[in-house]
Amino acid sequence: MPEKHKLVLDFIKAYIKIHGVAPSYSVIASGLGMRSKSNIHRIIHKLKEEGLVAVKPYQFNSIRVIDRSVREVASL
Repeated sequence: MPEKHKLVLDFIKAYIKIHGVAPSYSVIASGLGMRSKSNIHRIIHKLKEEGLVAVKPYQFNSIRVIDRSVREVASL
């Protein structure tokens, strides 16, 4: 996983843990010092393709981190 993808995923996890809701794309961008929300959009959709997050379209704060640990333990 590229470093920026890991940073975005870690930021989302930390933000949800602190605030109880998922961050918006603009909050992620400003929190990571990025200028463009489109870069965040692209990264989040790559994470979605990898099965690390789920996103409900057209809803604010709709990013959900998918816990893969249960599936990994079950596959052992």
